[in-house]
Amino acid sequence: MARPQKQTVDYFPHDSNASNGITLTVIQHEFGNDGYAFWFRLLELLARTPGHVFDCRNSTNAAFLHAITHVTPDFSTKILARLAELGAIESD
Repeated sequence: MARPQKQTVDYFPHDSNASNGITLTVIQHEFGNDGYAFWFRLLELLARTPGHVFDCRNSTNAAFLHAITHVTPDFSTKILARLAELGAIESD
């Protein structure tokens, strides 16, 4: 019997030129260093979440996201919407 396929990752690259990509350039410009930190904390969360899916519509999950990213719900809503517009995350 084969091992089940892993649904998380232990590592994802943070290249030295990560800030030169479209997503991070726009996020940093519009949201400053808080946007930069939010993006990488979100990536860390997605990396350790099975299937790389985190449902923020659940109030407990949303509170957890705000806590680990150290942002307000309003900020979180704005940056998540912008990330979805950029195609970096799924809108639903």
